[in-house]
Amino acid sequence: MTGLPTSARTFVLVHGASHGGWCYDRVADRLRALGHRVFTPTLAGLAERSNEDARQINLTTHVNDILGLFSREDLHDVVLCGHSYGGMVISGVADQIPDRISNLVFLDAVVPDNGACMADYIFPGWRGVMLKIMVALLGGGSRVIAPPASFFKVNKADRKMVDRLMTSHPYPSLRERISIGDQADRIPGHTYIYATEWGFPAITEQFERARKRPGWRVFEVASGHDIMIDAPGELSEILNSLN
Repeated sequence: MTGLPTSARTFVLVHGASHGGWCYDRVADRLRALGHRVFTPTLAGLAERSNEDARQINLTTHVNDILGLFSREDLHDVVLCGHSYGGMVISGVADQIPDRISNLVFLDAVVPDNGACMADYIFPGWRGVMLKIMVALLGGGSRVIAPPASFFKVNKADRKMVDRLMTSHPYPSLRERISIGDQADRIPGHTYIYATEWGFPAITEQFERARKRPGWRVFEVASGHDIMIDAPGELSEILNSLN
């Protein structure tokens, strides 16, 4: 990795659906080696927390997970990064504590509009009906079964590892509609990082919208959706470069 930071920063890296804090291990190691403080929390009902009752876990639960971390650790001047579904989570957090965040980073993620839910973007129309049926048949009515790592175009060397660590995702968190205002506009920096090798239409649309937003920095990384797994060095350098 090139370029030492001018000063140590604090990063909070939020994972996406079916993942956990584990997915950022490679990036966190690199950032810590540069002297940064890095948190990689696992959201309720996922990874090592997968035994929690998914029926009680929604988007608000996950937003509160991160707000609780900020409170416990007394975090300020934070680079807050969210991957995929994590874009919903960091948007909810940013609306409540914008003054504690220096840069809001969407990592191949949804940048939600007020009143939208994750399913609106990823499972629109008839796909939402199919998702509900799959949850009823395969997820006990409250969980979405994790897709294979190949769906995210994870590099072949890491697919077995990712398949082993991914868990089903709490369904209510994908259906709860976010309630946000314009408080995130007060955050000094906004960044979008796009994975060029995945090409999922809903995420590509988010990237194109980000490119048109005044003041946003936009990056492209030649990797699958799980940039932190496929290109941890490049992602770490981008994060290290942010103000």
